[in-house]
Amino acid sequence: MERYQLNKDYKVSQVFIGEINETVIIVDDFLHNLEPVYQFATETAYFQPFGSDGTLYPGKRDEMPAPYYRAFEQLVNELLEQGLITSGENNLYLHRCKLSLVTQNADELNTLQRMPHIDSTDDKTFAAVHYLSDKEWGGTGIYKYLPENIIKVTADNQNSVHKMIADTEKHSATHQGYLNETTALFEKVVDIEAKINRLVIYKSNLLHSAALFNHKKYSNDLSNSRLSISSFFRIS
Repeated sequence: MERYQLNKDYKVSQVFIGEINETVIIVDDFLHNLEPVYQFATETAYFQPFGSDGTLYPGKRDEMPAPYYRAFEQLVNELLEQGLITSGENNLYLHRCKLSLVTQNADELNTLQRMPHIDSTDDKTFAAVHYLSDKEWGGTGIYKYLPENIIKVTADNQNSVHKMIADTEKHSATHQGYLNETTALFEKVVDIEAKINRLVIYKSNLLHSAALFNHKKYSNDLSNSRLSISSFFRIS
């Protein structure tokens, strides 16, 4: 029997963003038992250094083992069957599940890390964050870029990202560290609090950011930093 098991009593809630007709899905008590995850993190994971996965994630990552992928796929397929996620023919392709540990502090970030981001402009791709640390280490925010009224970045408006970067640099005094609240440039339209064994799922092209706290000191200590699993998948 696989140790990574979907909890049959998981609970689903939704946050609807009416302005763009999109839904953020929150799954509480996702896995039956988190012990295999923590064991992998402490005994097996070989965390790759910052930037090695081609992203701007502010820390270290390693890929989760295949049994985690199977539990995640089971959940998403059940959400598809329930009609909670819909896209195309509902064929799931799970791209990757990355164990992620924040190690960069607020004063070590570059401009792109101090603003919300997207993972893709493809409207059929999704991102998920599985929280393995409690709310004191920060959840996730979905944002609106106020100057151009953008929450979702598509092929039609993706050039606005260049202006977003320039604006963040121009307003550097108020965008010094991690973005976790509404600013003159970015309005937080969804605020998801971290909770151990909570999974949040949203479209990859929604402007989002980990809501990390700037007073925290992040480190390589698994028990004293923000640990999560970031997953990326496509429904076609």
